[in-house]
Amino acid sequence: MEIVCFDMEGTLTPEIWEKVASNTQISGFNKTTRDIPNYADLMDYRIKLMQENGLKLIDIQLAASQLELLPGALDFLNRVRTNFQVVILSDTFHEIASPLMQKLGNPLLLCHNLSIADDGSILEYHLRHEKAKQQAILGFQSMGYRCLAAGDSYNDIQMFEVADKGFFINAPVKISSEYPEIPSYNSYDDLEIAFKENSHFIK
Repeated sequence: MEIVCFDMEGTLTPEIWEKVASNTQISGFNKTTRDIPNYADLMDYRIKLMQENGLKLIDIQLAASQLELLPGALDFLNRVRTNFQVVILSDTFHEIASPLMQKLGNPLLLCHNLSIADDGSILEYHLRHEKAKQQAILGFQSMGYRCLAAGDSYNDIQMFEVADKGFFINAPVKISSEYPEIPSYNSYDDLEIAFKENSHFIK
């Protein structure tokens, strides 16, 4: 059996924090792992911005609930499900991702958690592992699963390093050009074909 491991934001959904930036008119929230590759550094930056501007968890949850999936993402994911198991490996947080997970049909999501104060402010974040995406794939492989992986940014490289095959989808040229050995697509149809071509079970 094979599992396709997807990043979430930028891959299947828009970036939640970019919507926060739009809602609050605070441009700093537009930064993603495309700009700050180290996720811990990025989250430290975001939480500091939230504290400086009096933002709370509900503000992030609102932004997530207002987003729609990327065009074609749900149909694509449903087609992939007919041939593969699907898991979302994301650097998002369970506390803010649920509206988007519902729109994706509630696939298995492995991500991080937040600590929330009584007043709803975010106190801190808890990463499952420094390389949680990579560790998840290694765990699946240890149980005998082949894993294909797809993502759009620097924090997905850790998946590609251990996956049986990795692919960029919707990645900026700036990033994909740094890793020419990783096939890069801007079409879900092309990515679906690549999954099938690299499957050991689909004839």
